[in-house]
Amino acid sequence: MDSPDDMILLVEVAETGSFTKGGQRLGVPKSTASQRIAQLEARLGLRLLNRSTRQVTPTAAGQVYLEYCRRIRDEARKAATAMGHLKTQPEGRLRITCPEITASHFMPGFLHGFAVAHPGITVELIATNRPLDLLREQIDFAFRVGAAQGQEMILRRISAIRRMLVASPAYLERCRTPDLPAEISRHRCLIHDSQPDWVFVREIRVNLRPPAALSSDSMGFLLQSAILGGGIALLPAYICQASLAAGTLIRLLPDWTPAPYEMSLIFPSRENPSRAQLAFREHIGAYDFSTFAEPQAGTPGRA
Repeated sequence: MDSPDDMILLVEVAETGSFTKGGQRLGVPKSTASQRIAQLEARLGLRLLNRSTRQVTPTAAGQVYLEYCRRIRDEARKAATAMGHLKTQPEGRLRITCPEITASHFMPGFLHGFAVAHPGITVELIATNRPLDLLREQIDFAFRVGAAQGQEMILRRISAIRRMLVASPAYLERCRTPDLPAEISRHRCLIHDSQPDWVFVREIRVNLRPPAALSSDSMGFLLQSAILGGGIALLPAYICQASLAAGTLIRLLPDWTPAPYEMSLIFPSRENPSRAQLAFREHIGAYDFSTFAEPQAGTPGRA
């Protein structure tokens, strides 16, 4: 296969009618330009340029070949321009992944603010509870909860995620409301697969591994199961707020603080990140994640 650099050089020489001027456009000396074109002709087995002491002109075969070479040059220029824009303007596409509950309860507002600030960036959000291979899947950023690991990855802590113990009024009509963490094991417990241990802190620290009446890797499923009266669940506080306000969930053990877990952002360690990637990092850095970690006033409980 012919070198694109030699094909572009041929175009410049043909258009200027000179090895000297054509080479100057690309920073190539006359002798090097002449040698490279001669080598290109030898590889093709065709004479592409007629040489004289006054000028250089394309042969008939050269005219045909030049049409293809010009396309190569034009596409190379477009590619260089596009890459320049990516370095100077926040444009292009970002692939982001996060857990499904984060996608439904947090990402709409978060990404809307990013889209308003950067309309030239297209975002593809992949909502999955599976830890995707960022390099293989060409993921730019991944939001992860719990322990986040990855080779050649940059990890940035986002926030602690406050949790609360909740159940529906219908469930609590059937089953006595627990007054102490030790009473939790007597209840139907809805357990997330990645969080089988429930830890509560007041004056002392209580560690539990309650039996699972129902388990899942989906926080959304556990939330809806709790609302329908399926049992008690330890859930991220931010996904419970609407249900607490509507009275479809009630907070349990409000004097005990469940141990939080961490949300982190991970992304491949790449040199020369695009402006779109830098813009997203800046958006993360400026965003107020305190609602994840701080108690909210007026959270409904049960006396």
